[in-house]
Amino acid sequence: MIELGKNQTLKIAREKDFGVYLEDNEGASVLLPKKQVPNGKTIGDELSVFVYKDSRDRLIATTQKPLVSVGEIAKVMVKDVTKIGAFVDIGLERDVLLPYHEMRYEVKKGDSVEVYLYVDHSQRLAATMYTKKHANATVIKNDEIKSYFYEQNADEVLRILTEKFEGHVPYTDKTVQPDEIQRDFGMSKAAFKRSVGKLLKEGKIKITKTSIFCLY
Repeated sequence: MIELGKNQTLKIAREKDFGVYLEDNEGASVLLPKKQVPNGKTIGDELSVFVYKDSRDRLIATTQKPLVSVGEIAKVMVKDVTKIGAFVDIGLERDVLLPYHEMRYEVKKGDSVEVYLYVDHSQRLAATMYTKKHANATVIKNDEIKSYFYEQNADEVLRILTEKFEGHVPYTDKTVQPDEIQRDFGMSKAAFKRSVGKLLKEGKIKITKTSIFCLY
């Protein structure tokens, strides 16, 4: 059984131009988009993935590890506040709804809030700030979340450098403008600088006076 909001190991069953279909032991399948498929993986190989729903309400898999899974409690950031509630960032491409009736107090964009992740009555991922009701839930520590963001951002910078810019950009973390980083990497300059520092320390990139290069 493929579980929404959980990490699970599935097997590659079919390959398509747009990705691969993963199957569980019962034959249920879910799409893993092409950009998420690790190099060298083929039919029959197993992958550890997290399953959520895309903007069309379809199940989809990702190799990204989220900040929090169903049944867990963690501190996350409020990305936006709308008429139906707030949307919180759990580390995936799609944010999760925190309904107004699940808020203990009013929140605003940029706030850090502790939430419990669950599957609501419409079979979508949702968050609640009433974490005391879930005393037996696993609590993800703040330092783990901070490390997670650093790891995720660094991996994303390396992926974009390799796939989008063929391993090279004509600027450095010191010379680039914030709007350029947002356009090219979809993150803040501060997050980019931390990621570049981590990749440099790990020997995965080289920085000159004018450029950043991937080291293969």
